[in-house]
Amino acid sequence: MKKSWIFLMMVPVILLAGCMPSRSVEENAIVQIVGYDVGEKERIQGTVSIPQYGKSEDKQAASELYLTVDADSTKDVEIQIQKQSSKPISIGKLAVTLYSKELAEQDLGDIVDVLSRDPRLSRNMFLGIVDGSSKDLIENGYTQDETTSKHLQGLIENNTLHNFPSTSLHNFLYAYYAQGMDPFLPMLKKRESFVELSGVAFFKKGLLVAEVPDSKIFTFKMLKENFIKGAQDLPFEGGAIMLENIGSNVDYTLEGHPDQQKFIIKVNLKAEVNEMAGVDRKANPKLAREMEEKFVEYFDKEADELIALFKEKNIDPLGLGNFTKTRKGDFDISQWEDNYSDLEVDIQFNVEITEYGIFS
Repeated sequence: MKKSWIFLMMVPVILLAGCMPSRSVEENAIVQIVGYDVGEKERIQGTVSIPQYGKSEDKQAASELYLTVDADSTKDVEIQIQKQSSKPISIGKLAVTLYSKELAEQDLGDIVDVLSRDPRLSRNMFLGIVDGSSKDLIENGYTQDETTSKHLQGLIENNTLHNFPSTSLHNFLYAYYAQGMDPFLPMLKKRESFVELSGVAFFKKGLLVAEVPDSKIFTFKMLKENFIKGAQDLPFEGGAIMLENIGSNVDYTLEGHPDQQKFIIKVNLKAEVNEMAGVDRKANPKLAREMEEKFVEYFDKEADELIALFKEKNIDPLGLGNFTKTRKGDFDISQWEDNYSDLEVDIQFNVEITEYGIFS
């Protein structure tokens, strides 16, 4: 009898499910990338790319449709875009959202609030800052066998496996709303026929206040998180050495009293040297030891410059304040921010070349 009741209850569910409207990929305008720029008269200009799918079985995107509108807000961009589309707009598969540097310097606070509230958006979506026009970057058309969103998604994702620190909408929102931490995003720049990851943009909440070039990203990532892979081109005796990371880990230690605290950041880097150019010396283990010392000096200087920049701009992308908060029951964010510029940060690098490559 019990099984009969379960069957009778399931029948209407099955029938109702069969009545639910469904649309194929070809029947929707699936937005996978959107870019925002400063529009006219204090409005926002939004640009989307919509893949145009053929009717073949493989359903590969053969082309893209670009639509651009001026709107009063990011939500209004979607409404205005819909007015230009013959198909229902769908943003559930949005993979990349871009903001022009000019717009980010005016504060993305209101836009971030909308992002955090929209349940349709994946927290794994990538955000990026464009050095230039996001519209131009989206409409450039890079390859014939993948969409612009797929291309840029792969660009950012690939770099997070190497020199660039972990980034996503989830990471950005966590740092944005957390106490004692500020967010950062990758900076993208359009070249003639390609896009490059040109640096890191640092924020004070939603306001872009600082940026560093790609040459400093490797050092920043070592200070931020543990990682494997990545490479850094380093100067050495008038030449250049390509140092490849095979294992880097960072450890934070907090010392002192609340009014006079000191951070000790220890970074251990295991690496191999697989290329040496312009160095007129015989490669051997003794030279490797000398390189290790020079690399420590190099990273110490780079790290000190980054910390000085963070203090100058009153930003905390490393999350030192958040680290303190989790370990101090009486943490006072106002007191922390007042004392941040005077915070003593002792960075200690240890570089060990374990694989010699060129020294074999």
